[in-house]
Amino acid sequence: MGSMCEITCKSSVTANRDGHWAAIGMFVLGAVGACAPASPSAVDDRPGDDRQSAGSGGATGAGGAWTGASGSSHVGGGGVDRGGGGGGGGAGDDASDGGGSFAGVGGVSQTGGAAGAGGVGVGGGQPSTAPRLPVPPGPADVPRPSGAVGNITVLDWAGFKGAVSYTFDDSNSSQIMHYAELQALGVPVTFYMWTARPAASDPIWATVLKDGHEIGNHSEMHVSNGTGEDLDAATAFIMSKWGVVPWTMAAPNGAPVYTTLAKGRFFINRGTKNSIVLPNDKSDPFTLPCYYPPEGAAASVLDEQVDSARTAGGWRIFLIHGFTGGSDHAFKPVPFQTFADDVKHTKAFGDMWIGRVDMVGAYWVGQKVFSQSTPTTAGAEKTWKWTLPDHFPPGRFLRVTVPGGKLTQGGAELPWDGHGYYEVALDAGAVTLAP
Repeated sequence: MGSMCEITCKSSVTANRDGHWAAIGMFVLGAVGACAPASPSAVDDRPGDDRQSAGSGGATGAGGAWTGASGSSHVGGGGVDRGGGGGGGGAGDDASDGGGSFAGVGGVSQTGGAAGAGGVGVGGGQPSTAPRLPVPPGPADVPRPSGAVGNITVLDWAGFKGAVSYTFDDSNSSQIMHYAELQALGVPVTFYMWTARPAASDPIWATVLKDGHEIGNHSEMHVSNGTGEDLDAATAFIMSKWGVVPWTMAAPNGAPVYTTLAKGRFFINRGTKNSIVLPNDKSDPFTLPCYYPPEGAAASVLDEQVDSARTAGGWRIFLIHGFTGGSDHAFKPVPFQTFADDVKHTKAFGDMWIGRVDMVGAYWVGQKVFSQSTPTTAGAEKTWKWTLPDHFPPGRFLRVTVPGGKLTQGGAELPWDGHGYYEVALDAGAVTLAP
C-alpha cells in the first residue's frame, strides 16, 4: 500500500450518521501534519480496490482533514473523506474485471478536521474514488432508448445473471500461505479479520488491500456472546493498522447476538445459514446467509451452489475458513484446488458477477432502497428520492434503463453506456427523468 500514516487509537470507536467512523477522543498521528500517503496505483483487473486507505487527495495539518479534488466529500472529525471525481479507466475482460484507474482519493480524517470540500461527482460515470462495477456480458453498442418518458428499471446484479462472493474468515495461516495463488485467480474476495490473532498483523494484508480485496470485521476475540466493544476494538485495529474502514462484518460462529450489534456499526453482517439472496427479497442484511462447504469438499460440491444461484438469478455467498495445511488448523478446511476449480467454473459462465461483499451488497441494498421510493411529478418530469441506510459505503452506483427521456442528477445529465444502461449515483439521493 505504499507508505502509511502511523495512527494510534487511544479510545473506542463509534459511527456517525453518515456511515463513517468517528473517534470518541482522538487519533494521534505518528508524525502530525506529515502523513503523506502515496498515490494509489491503477486497478484495472477487478471491481476491487475502493481506496479506503489514505490516497493522494491532499495534505493535512495537525487535526486537519483529507480533502480531494471534487467528488463526494464528508465531514472531518474522525470520519472518512472521499476526494476525487470524474471517470475511471477502461473496461476489464470478464465478470471479475472492473477496469478504471483510482486516483485523487481522500484518506482517514483525524479529530478536529473541517468538513471536506466539493459535492457528489455525478454526470461523468463512476468517480475514481469508488470501486468500479464490472462490465456485464453482451454487446457494447446498445442504442440509447428514445421512447416516451416512463419508469426507471434497475438492472439486477449490475446487468449480470447472478452474483457470487467468496469470503474467508479468521485471518489464518493457510490463507496467507496460498495468497499468491488466490490472487492469480483474478477475482476480488472478502477477508473477515479476527484481529486478536497474530496473523492479523502479517504484512500480507497491505498487499491484499492493494490488490483490490476487502477486509471486513470478524471481531477481536471471536466469541459467541460478543459485545459492541469487541467489534469496535476490531474496527479500530483495522483502521489504525491497515488504514481502511470495514463496511461489512461476519458474525463469529454465526452467533445471533451480532444481528443486533451490527446495526449502527456496519451495513451488512454475514451469518452462517445457507440460502440464496435474491433482488428485492426479504433477506436480512444483518444476517445474510452463506454456504460453507464440508471439510475436504470437492469442487463439484461448490459448483452446485454456484449453479443453483445462477438458475435462481441470485447471490451466493461462500464462507471458507481456510485451506488444508497451515499452522493454525483452519476450521473445516478445503483443498486450495477445490476453491480454485470452483472459481474457474464460475468465471466460465461469463455472466456471473464475482464481487466482494461490500460491492455486491451495496448494489443489492441500493436496489432495495431505490425500489421502495415513489416518484414525484412536476410537469413532465419525474423525480425519485431515497435515503441510504447508516454506514453505507460512499461512491456506489446502480445501473438502470428507461424507455426514453434523459436522466439527471444534480443538474447534470447522465451519459448512456453502450452496454445498455445509465449509472445512477446512490450518494446523490435523487434522480430526475425528463423528456
